[in-house]
Formats: sequence, structure tokens, C-alpha cells
Amino acid sequence: MYKKSSPLYLEVKKYLSDKISKDFNSGDIIPTQSEIAKITKTSLITVKRAINELVSEGLLETIAGKGTFVKDTPLIDNHVGISSWTDSIVGIGKTPKTFQTSIQKRIPTTEVANILQLKARKHTVLIKRLRGVNQKPICIMYNEIPLDLAPDLDKKPFDAESFYSWLKDHYNLVPSFANEEVYAREATEKEKEILSMTENIVLIIKRVSYLPNNIPFEISKIIAPANAYRYKSRQINSSISEIDTIKNKF
Repeated sequence: MYKKSSPLYLEVKKYLSDKISKDFNSGDIIPTQSEIAKITKTSLITVKRAINELVSEGLLETIAGKGTFVKDTPLIDNHVGISSWTDSIVGIGKTPKTFQTSIQKRIPTTEVANILQLKARKHTVLIKRLRGVNQKPICIMYNEIPLDLAPDLDKKPFDAESFYSWLKDHYNLVPSFANEEVYAREATEKEKEILSMTENIVLIIKRVSYLPNNIPFEISKIIAPANAYRYKSRQINSSISEIDTIKNKF
């Protein structure tokens, strides 16, 4: 069934990982080791090693006398280029949902004003949303933008899932590039309450987006439980792309 050049337990592990992501839900019991060995045409030792690795990675949980179950799997936020959170969630086959939204016109903090290169007393609009997939809240999201770039944003009805699409439709604002910072810290009591957290660590994904003229126009921040959220970003070697472009000219 599998290539001989690849260790069998890794092939069985991949088979089970694919089944977990496509066919099983959290809490489902997986087939017995004997059944998996029969399906994959491998030994019980091979199957056991594959399952043990998935248990150690937090995808499966074995309960004595009951079987092996699918654990609550982390949400994978998979970004390619400058995409919105909505686009990345739809891209992995899930349905994004906004549970709460608040919009506030304010004088930004000194840090925000410096990042957005704002003069004194210039206002921003801060949008705060509780977001998730299907019916489960998974993260707190902040988007802050200068009011001068989006006049009356605080007065417009906002019910879109994708903030970037909404900005393009209403203000013709399209990000050209962005800088991101990812880090972890202890969760506040309020964050733990809002996100129904049992762990104490949150993952922070902070992004500063720029217009084509290199003007910073938006700061976004995602706060999510570190044990329930994974962030993936595709990186492209620009020097190779430039070389390929040059080659294609000749």
C-alpha cells in the first residue's frame, strides 16, 4: 500500500491525520488498532507507533478500556500573501462567524499613532470583534484605521465578515504589503472569560498593513488561545522570483 522508501509508521500516521482532518470530528472514536492494521496492511506495532505520535502531538487521546478518540484540534489559520482572516478560514473549508462587534472612534494610543504616522489629536476607528468558526468563538480581533482614510467609518453599518473586502468596496483601500509579529503572553482574566479558556497562554498575531505608497493604514491584532490556534504563513524567496523573472525575459 505504501512506498518502501518511507517508514511505514509515518505513512500510517499520515493516513490517520488525513482521516482526522476530513472524516472525523472532535470526540469521535477511531477504528481499533487491529482494524487500522488491516486497512493499511501493516503490523500492530507500526499502527501503535503512529497512534502514539498522534497522541503526543495532541491530535488523539487514548482512554483505557474505551478506545482512542479525536481530541479538539487547533484551528489552522493558513495565510498565503496578504489575505484576510475570513479568506484563510474559508480556504480550510470552515465557515467564519462573527459573534460580537463594537466600533469606536477614538484618539489612539501613542504606540498606535506612531505606527500609523498620525499627527496629534487625529482620530482612528477601532473595530473589535469576537470571531470563530461554525458556532464556536475562537479569537478576539481588533482592526484600527485612521479616520481620515475612512471617513464616517464609525457611523456606517458594518456586518461584513471580511474587513479587507469591506474596505475595498467602501473606500477603495487595498493593502499592498504587511509586516507581522507573532508572540505569546499570559491571558488576561477578561480574555479567558470571553474565550472560555482553561489554559493561561494566548497567541498574539499583530499585523501592520500598508498602501501602495508605503503609508501604513491599518493595524490588526488577533488574540487566541495558544493551545487551540495555529498560524501558518507561506514565505516566498523574492530573490529567486526575481531571477526567474529575468530568465523569462530572454
